[in-house]
Amino acid sequence: MKILVIGYGLIARSIVQNLEKDGHSIQVFSRTVHKEIQSQQVLGDIFDFDRFLHVLQWKPQIVIHTAWITTPGTYRDHPLNYRYTEFTSKLAEFIAHSDVEHLIVLGTCAEYGRQIEPCQAGKTNQAPSTLYAQQKVEAHKSVRKLLEGSRVRFTWARIFYPYGPNQDSRRLIPKLIHAITSGNQICLQDTSSIYDWISARDIAEAINWIIRHELPSEIDIGTSVGFTNLQVLEILEGLLYPGKKPIVHGEHNFGLNEMFTVSTDSTLLSSGWRPKDTLQSGLHWVITS
Repeated sequence: MKILVIGYGLIARSIVQNLEKDGHSIQVFSRTVHKEIQSQQVLGDIFDFDRFLHVLQWKPQIVIHTAWITTPGTYRDHPLNYRYTEFTSKLAEFIAHSDVEHLIVLGTCAEYGRQIEPCQAGKTNQAPSTLYAQQKVEAHKSVRKLLEGSRVRFTWARIFYPYGPNQDSRRLIPKLIHAITSGNQICLQDTSSIYDWISARDIAEAINWIIRHELPSEIDIGTSVGFTNLQVLEILEGLLYPGKKPIVHGEHNFGLNEMFTVSTDSTLLSSGWRPKDTLQSGLHWVITS
């Protein structure tokens, strides 16, 4: 199939590699050149929408929209979130009258707001607490309305806590790896909350599964298994220094006592998809890549 992937960040890289292995014809639309891309790459800025439309002349059957602001420390309340919502709405409006068969947009578990129980798409109430999450919710509502009544299949895929090789160094897992290997003391701000960490390659497998199976439009992508930040640290220490006692634990704060995990009754898991990585095997992939 002809598949257009918009954006080429941590998750998109694994999605492209996964789809390439299946023999799909891929085009990647992004702002910068990436030498490792085997498929055709088109350079451009999604905010120049008239120029972006040229890439749709390729007549893709599937469009996977992964682009959004995710810069650590600024993305949660950055005004650029509004522009990404605007682009997403324009994209859906155009696709509604095109030959595209399936639009997949990556959402976020942050749309749910603070939770203390596992999340389930379509059942868990949304209470976004940041501009980033609020605009994801608005984008979802807009796309759903614009595609209502069209023949275009729509999937809103909420990603839980992604990780993988070459992740931004300001993210938690790269920061922990650097601190452990450099011998720096670590102070975790939250050791009580439980998070559903999912590898980028498992996310890519889930997207491929969604393409090949008829599923509802709202999907949660996670493992259903949660870990505290302290457990993540301990697994990393065990992988980096096997057989040794933890060496860099410092003073830690208890945190928010939140739970961000996918329900075991989620549509994706109920359909038969399963993650291949445990957190240990996924972190081993990160360390050795």
